[in-house]
Amino acid sequence: MKNKKRTLIILLVLIIVILIILGIVILFGGMRDREIKSFYKQIEETACDYAEGENLTEGLCDAYDNLCRVKYSTLISWGYLDENLENPLTHEKVSENTTNYVEITWEEDKMICTFKEG
Repeated sequence: MKNKKRTLIILLVLIIVILIILGIVILFGGMRDREIKSFYKQIEETACDYAEGENLTEGLCDAYDNLCRVKYSTLISWGYLDENLENPLTHEKVSENTTNYVEITWEEDKMICTFKEG
C-alpha cells in the first residue's frame, strides 16, 4: 500500500513537471512567433512607405515588374530601413540578405506589400 502511494505521488510529480515544461515551451514559442511576425510586418510597412515616398503606382509596377520587388538593399540605401536590423528567425542582419524582398501589388486601388523569400 505504501509503495502504491509513493508510485502515485512520483507519477503525479512527473506529470506536473512535464506540464510546466510544456507550458514554458508553448509560451516562449508563441513569443518567438510574434517576434518573427512583427519583423515581417515592419519590413512590409517600410516597403509600403518607400513605395509611397517614391510615388510608385500600379501602372509603374505593371510596366516595370522589378521596380515593385523591393530588396532590403534598396530600402537601406534610400534610408527607409536600418542596416543593422536583425531577422529574429535567422539572426541575419538585413544588410547581409541579398535574396529576400517585398512585393508591392495593388488590390482594388489599395497598395499591398508582401514579404517574399528568395
